[in-house]
Amino acid sequence: MRILVLTREFPPHVVGGMAYHLGYLYSEMAQRGHEVTVLAGVCEQAREAAGDLVDDAISVQPVRYGSFHGHHLRYPLALWRRLRSVDLSRFDVAIAHTQLPYDLPLPTITKYHDCPRAERPFFRREFSLSVKLADSLLDPTRRVVERRSLTRTDHAIFNSERCRQAWADHYTFETPSTVIHNGVDRSMFYPRNPQRDDQYVLFVGDSERKGLSAVRSYARIGSLPVVLVGDTEVPEPNVETLGRVSQERLASLYSDAVATIHPAKFEAFGNVVLESLSCGTPVVTTADCGASELLTPATGVVTDDVAAGVETARDLDSEACVALASDHTWKRVATETLERTRSVLD
Repeated sequence: MRILVLTREFPPHVVGGMAYHLGYLYSEMAQRGHEVTVLAGVCEQAREAAGDLVDDAISVQPVRYGSFHGHHLRYPLALWRRLRSVDLSRFDVAIAHTQLPYDLPLPTITKYHDCPRAERPFFRREFSLSVKLADSLLDPTRRVVERRSLTRTDHAIFNSERCRQAWADHYTFETPSTVIHNGVDRSMFYPRNPQRDDQYVLFVGDSERKGLSAVRSYARIGSLPVVLVGDTEVPEPNVETLGRVSQERLASLYSDAVATIHPAKFEAFGNVVLESLSCGTPVVTTADCGASELLTPATGVVTDDVAAGVETARDLDSEACVALASDHTWKRVATETLERTRSVLD
């Protein structure tokens, strides 16, 4: 199959977690003999990372679109100009990972990794007054792009049922859709030998959307200290803030924790859930985290009461956590995506 991938980021130009997701996914497809060409957005805010993640057989062609701010317009416009010089007839299918407000002359699948409409209220809390004003002026264009993307694609893939429902809460659409959950890199996230003697719970994040206030509340009343990984400072005596850490150290922190807490207000998926399970550590999260759909009573607790959830998680089965994560590899994601792609083409 000849696959054209359209995305605002792709390794080695990384803005967020989506780039890693696509690096794993399309490397799996390339290793199965599919021809993969990526028209990858490059913006000023991108950092170079994960270049060794991408299979050498993948053709990555940069599409420069300036700043990440306003990427919902900047990348589709830059891509539209670029597509005029691309022979689209040589591809069997296009898979977009950015909302595109226009039709393409070949079968098109769009994957939705997040729901900007559900996330926007949390982002706005952190904006200055001038940025809020600019955001309000731009928001109608986002709505147009989001709405049109749902009607211009032949099939929509959401990374969780929670993500699909969030889009349905804001837009009416009849486009056929599927849920394909994210995967985890088992070669990186696996149980490590103990590095710490003290007991703690782990939180990976730095925003209210991911439940920072609930973490602070737990730190004041909970039975265990909190180790926090993320770009934020929490002035609580029961919190140890580490900032950003390497993937290797993060895996060790997961492995040593009693539980990973992720009291998300909205999270389309939440890769930390699978990463923690893959390291043998149960998770306490909310129903507003898409990855909560994967948890079983033996591997995690879905609740708004973090303290009670942690106490329950103490008795959960580490081996069951690893077994569950082992069912959600990137190979499985690639298989499910290819099966859905073939059904769309049929």
